[in-house]
Amino acid sequence: MRVVAAFLVLAAVAGGSVLAGCGGTPPRVAALDEMERVRATPAAQEGSRLAPEPFAVAERERGLAEQAHLAGDDTAAALHAQNAIAAYDHALAVARFARATAELGDAQKSFDDATAQEQSVEASRASLERDATDLEERVRIARDRLLPAASAAATADREAARLVAARSLALQARLLCDAARVVASPDAASDVTGADADVSKLDDRLTKNPHPAPIDDAARARAHCLDVLTRSRRALGDEAASADTLLAELSAAGGWDPSRDERGVVVTVHGFFRGVDLTSDGEAKLQSLGRVAAAHPGFALQVVVHDAQAPGAKDDSDTRRADAATRALVAGGAAAARIKPELAGARAPLVDPTDARARARNERLDVVFVSAGPR
Repeated sequence: MRVVAAFLVLAAVAGGSVLAGCGGTPPRVAALDEMERVRATPAAQEGSRLAPEPFAVAERERGLAEQAHLAGDDTAAALHAQNAIAAYDHALAVARFARATAELGDAQKSFDDATAQEQSVEASRASLERDATDLEERVRIARDRLLPAASAAATADREAARLVAARSLALQARLLCDAARVVASPDAASDVTGADADVSKLDDRLTKNPHPAPIDDAARARAHCLDVLTRSRRALGDEAASADTLLAELSAAGGWDPSRDERGVVVTVHGFFRGVDLTSDGEAKLQSLGRVAAAHPGFALQVVVHDAQAPGAKDDSDTRRADAATRALVAGGAAAARIKPELAGARAPLVDPTDARARARNERLDVVFVSAGPR
């Protein structure tokens, strides 16, 4: 037994001498080679650039694995190598997330830039459309004011028709000038006053049943007032889209049948009065319009009372009707300071006033939402 034990000791010593003769470095474990392979991949190198902190952890584990291997502790070396591989994979994941975040940021920036460009183009298009509409209106006004030569003499019947037309045009001029007055800025007030003075002179002439009828002067007065209204709106930055929106809302509500003219959105109603007082239904509906006006403060209101037949000189019925309508609108929420009553008499008939069966339709009330730009 002692001989066998001695042999084993000698064999062990001899084995140690053989290892020492080979340099004393133990063979590498497979985990170390796998670690080096992972570290050498392009993905791991990308991790070193985009995720330096996780990559530094992997490098530290790699160093511990090499130290353990040189110390002969292959178990520890394998564990550290596996930790290094996991850390390299983590660095790669972090790098990919960072790259994806950067790409998302670039894509979002590109989207934001494209959206801003689209909005800019849309704003430019809307501005051009407004400018074109404004230019068309100015051309039409200029054309109306540059009338042809004075109207030639006509028969008595034709002159009578011209007188009726002149009164209607004078009324339209008055309504346009008054609409301009409620929307005009202080700087434009003098323009309104000048145009209004011309209309007042025309009204005075028309009360005397002039011959020939001042049809051309009436047309010029209307064009002048329309020009003042248009320029007043332009100074306030008026947008036609606001009137379009209001028109659409009133149309969708039903029962109003609104329309558009140069002043804005017109709601015409019939049968709202019993004498000079509002019917209960008429008062309720005007209060409803007052709520609409409160929801659209960018509009002034023009309340126009029309008659089936011309009222007498001392008849104040139209004034009382206009006051009743104004009170109902204010009760609904409309601003009293933004309401302008107008008495049109029988100067703007819808049907032939000589037709006894139909002329009752000429008696009506117009509530005009005068477009005045943003407030």
